[in-house]
Amino acid sequence: MPTISSNDKVLVTGANGYIGLWVVRYLLEHGYLIRAAVRSDDKGKALQDIFQQKLPAKVANLEYVLVKDIAAEHAFDDAVKGVAAIVHIASPLTIEIEDPQEVIGPAVGGTLSLLNSALAYGTDLKRIVITSSVKAVLGPEARTYTEDDWSEFAVKEVEEKGKAADKMSMYCASKFLAERAAWKFVEEHKPSWDLTVLNVAWVYGPTVNDPVSPAAIPSTAGLFFQQFFTVRDAAYSYPPAQNYIDIRDVADAFIKALEVDAAGGERIIVTSEWSTWQHWLNAAADMNLLPKLDKWDPKRVEGLSPRIASNEKAKRILGLTFRTISETLTDILDDFRPRGWLKEWEA
Repeated sequence: MPTISSNDKVLVTGANGYIGLWVVRYLLEHGYLIRAAVRSDDKGKALQDIFQQKLPAKVANLEYVLVKDIAAEHAFDDAVKGVAAIVHIASPLTIEIEDPQEVIGPAVGGTLSLLNSALAYGTDLKRIVITSSVKAVLGPEARTYTEDDWSEFAVKEVEEKGKAADKMSMYCASKFLAERAAWKFVEEHKPSWDLTVLNVAWVYGPTVNDPVSPAAIPSTAGLFFQQFFTVRDAAYSYPPAQNYIDIRDVADAFIKALEVDAAGGERIIVTSEWSTWQHWLNAAADMNLLPKLDKWDPKRVEGLSPRIASNEKAKRILGLTFRTISETLTDILDDFRPRGWLKEWEA
């Protein structure tokens, strides 16, 4: 399948989100034309305003299209026309749920709605890249996981317990089922375009959208601020340990997934390394970045079993390299410092 290149038009769903903003930024910087799927005119105009500030020379290459309900039938019919590729990021990212269908329905429905529109109207399409999660890969056992693994346990728990299932299991099941639905769709319909799935780890790093307060920091970047700075006991930890990746490495992975021919038809884990919050605090202490920040007791992370996601395939096929904890942390703090959010912990 011929891959895409600069000056091609790419549809990006979830463009207003933490990952979406960075992907749009990288695509614009690489010369692509962007059609962003947004839920309202206000969100579309806000997106254009962000890039008018960040990339004024490129903002003319950014247009938006309204998709008010991603799971609705024919929701993407107009959006897919005339694009060479699609990056599908839009999906529920929350564990504040009571019913698993709150996340499973939109995740699966949004994916299938997009694929059906692409099949019917994506006459110029070459590749679709879908964002899944490392949570669709990992199981409960402490070991190294690869793209051959699937989080069957989460789906089983949700099937058996329903609303009583663990909320993270509900989220894992939504990613699992949406991804499986995508692969099944391609197998059954054999479209002219190909599919790549990126199973992305926990994402940390700077922001694009200049949040006005720590409470406004989006997604897992906001989780980072909350956990790293404000929680201090054994319950600190959500998550207590994680496979993580820098947000800019994620954006780079999407560029490579569009441009590398060998990525077509592949499921690829996108992660840097396994870490605990103690690793991040150790990095801050080693570089003397936040002298007044307590260094937690390593005993608090004893007994955490590493469930490690392999990045071998991402390095081999996409040629990815990854920022270290120290690099990511330094840039996060450089993002926070001018906003006055670090004064409590600096000398």
